[in-house]
Amino acid sequence: MTELHPSIIVQFISCTAACVGFALWFNVKGKQVLFCGIGAFCTWGMYVISDGILHNYFLATLVSAIFVAGYAQVMARVNKAPATIFQSVCAFPLVPGNNLYFVMYAMVMDMPKETASEGKQLVLNCLGIAMGFMVIEIVNKYGTLFYRMLKKA
Repeated sequence: MTELHPSIIVQFISCTAACVGFALWFNVKGKQVLFCGIGAFCTWGMYVISDGILHNYFLATLVSAIFVAGYAQVMARVNKAPATIFQSVCAFPLVPGNNLYFVMYAMVMDMPKETASEGKQLVLNCLGIAMGFMVIEIVNKYGTLFYRMLKKA
């Protein structure tokens, strides 16, 4: 399948602008919109760096999703707001829309090998996002339990 590769500056600008737009669309208010934009910018930066080092879409997505979930937890505490606000908006750069498009295109054009290949990539990207979020949830949960144990002792 054909892929577009705009310049890295265009990627960062469009990613940040789109995520700020989503934050506004989801009625995120005040400085939280700014933090969502910063998080989206950093998420895409983490993805670009991870992909450049690891040369693996799944691992790059996993690392970036771990970053998003960790960033969302920190921003939730800083802003005294739910982490879901930041996690939802900042994860948009990781959503595998192009893979979904190419799976559907290959399916409609009756190209079974391309459908399977793009479908595999789509599933791996989705798993990377879900697993990255789970890693931080597990660390957060057991970190909190450990902190409470130490506090009681």
